[in-house]
Amino acid sequence: MITVNAIKCLKCKDTIYSRAGHDCRQCSCGECFIDGGFEYVRIGGDEKNWKSKKINVNATKKELYDDWNTRTDKFGKIKGDKND
Repeated sequence: MITVNAIKCLKCKDTIYSRAGHDCRQCSCGECFIDGGFEYVRIGGDEKNWKSKKINVNATKKELYDDWNTRTDKFGKIKGDKND
């Protein structure tokens, strides 16, 4: 298990995180994005539309990188619950 920097979109309720440098992840509604993986953190979008957080992901750093590099896309976005 690894802890990653993430953001939660307050509009679509997705939680997104970047798995590697240059892995720019966008929420479902397109209001915000996060980039940088473990190398740096770059967040975009109107600050009123997202909330920064740290989450635990059941994967290793290598598994996250490989997921991004092979475009498997098992990790990086947690679909939001509209009731959340």
